Amino acid sequence: MYDRHNLPTEEFFTKYYLSIDLSDWNLWMSDTVNKAWKEKSRIEFQNSWGERMNAFNFSEMEKFYKEEDLSMFDEDIQKFISFMAGDRFFEENNLTLNEWIKLDTFTNPIKDYKQDVTLLRALEYDGGMNYIRKQLVNLHWWKH
Repeated sequence: MYDRHNLPTEEFFTKYYLSIDLSDWNLWMSDTVNKAWKEKSRIEFQNSWGERMNAFNFSEMEKFYKEEDLSMFDEDIQKFISFMAGDRFFEENNLTLNEWIKLDTFTNPIKDYKQDVTLLRALEYDGGMNYIRKQLVNLHWWKH
């Protein structure tokens, strides 16, 4: 906590996000997100998530990935964010991608739970992609 409030943001990101354990991210990607992207794994994906994912929109996920400018993110993050679109995150929160990446409440836009920086600002720092990965696997909107 001391470093979060006293280190300049760039130093904080370098110290805490440049080299980190991404096992939680890798698990999310392999057990959930990647299954949604592989047509032969989609039934398994829906079965493992049950009723919540019966309405998952694979077409919207794929469309979002192709049509939105996600080039600022690494490919795995692009797929995760597009996965969120398939789960209607942007629709339910009445947000565009550009609006969302500028929010300091990006983990749950309907709550006043502010992050240290916006996603857009995180991209400016070494370790920013890892910061984004850590935030995405802990999104509060999954708990709605």
